[in-house]
Amino acid sequence: MNQELLSKEIISQVEGEDKQVSTSSSPQAPTGGNPIRRLFDFISGVFTPILPAMIGAGMIKVVIYVLMSFGFLLSDPQASTILLAISDGVFYFLPIFVAASAARRLGSNVFVAAAVGASVFHPQLTALLQSGEEVRFAGLSVINPQAASSIILILVVVWMAAYVEKWLDKHIPSSLKLMAVPTLTLVITIPLMMFVLGPLWSYLGQHISDGLAWLFDNAGMFAGLLLGGAMSLLIIAGMQYIMVPIMISSLATLGYDHIFPVVVAAAFAQAGAAFGVLFKSKNVKVKTLAFWTGLLAMMGVSEPAMYGVTMRFKKPFVAALIGGALGGAFMSLFETESMAIGGISGLPSLGLFIGPTFIYAILGMLISLVTAGVITYFMGFVDEKEELSKVSPVSGSSTSSDVTVEKSLKS
Repeated sequence: MNQELLSKEIISQVEGEDKQVSTSSSPQAPTGGNPIRRLFDFISGVFTPILPAMIGAGMIKVVIYVLMSFGFLLSDPQASTILLAISDGVFYFLPIFVAASAARRLGSNVFVAAAVGASVFHPQLTALLQSGEEVRFAGLSVINPQAASSIILILVVVWMAAYVEKWLDKHIPSSLKLMAVPTLTLVITIPLMMFVLGPLWSYLGQHISDGLAWLFDNAGMFAGLLLGGAMSLLIIAGMQYIMVPIMISSLATLGYDHIFPVVVAAAFAQAGAAFGVLFKSKNVKVKTLAFWTGLLAMMGVSEPAMYGVTMRFKKPFVAALIGGALGGAFMSLFETESMAIGGISGLPSLGLFIGPTFIYAILGMLISLVTAGVITYFMGFVDEKEELSKVSPVSGSSTSSDVTVEKSLKS
């Protein structure tokens, strides 16, 4: 009996603070209602606490690329590499941040979830996966490096880990919980991600890549329409890099690429939707968030706008998909050419389009930006009341999007 009481005390000391945060101060995953709406609410709620870090890192990244576009930092490759690593850290390790934030909303152990997300980022494993040789474990395929960055994949795995953890916590004796619950949770969920879900995700991504490549070879404008409209969804799925090998091959054989312009159009669409929220919302904090994330999206860092604004208010996300589709279709219709692939898909990459189709690149960006903004403004969205909004770029606190709201359409 004394041993069991001692074990309970140890567990409460080790996990107590995390449990309190999970059950009292954090909103739980939304339940009931439209499944798509619940998914958007959940993803938006997961990203809200991460937004300050993403905005700060994104701003640093933009400044670095702007300086590089004007010829600065290029004389010192080591300095530029270090600065880019500083700015890109939060995006490279984003699945870990997402795992911890999702676990907080689900009421499970934040650090066990972070360990699940971190398992695929060990330098030796990363080097092995990027070596180019086939990697297998006990005859099983291993997760692809690109699949490891999938937000949807890590959310699914953390959701499963939460159920596993809670089931184990309920059925394992108190004297064994401290050792058995986290151990078994990791042993069950990490192999599931690495050897089952990850390879399946990679297989799906490869087929999507092959299909898009065929469309760009045979379908012209329709290919740009489809990729421009789906690019934001590919980013959420962690498949935004599936077209990179095709773009590199096109540059090597033709000297130009038709896909990167469509990617830029999708980024401008997210910016336009965020600016639409800026002009439509009556909430000062929402307007501030929309302005800065929209500016970042226009400069090529679209994730803060997408996760923090357009997905949060849902209809602007649809507007961004439409804007990206129309801008992408325009780019493909006039066979807009990119002379290289930029590390960032926004205004800093403008110099990559200088050539015979430069004017079409500018017009395609404007079509995406304006279309998404106008649709967002006139379609409206559910705006948060000023006095009940809990979003703060400084503190990173958050609430569910399902607070008492008012319709922007009535304004």
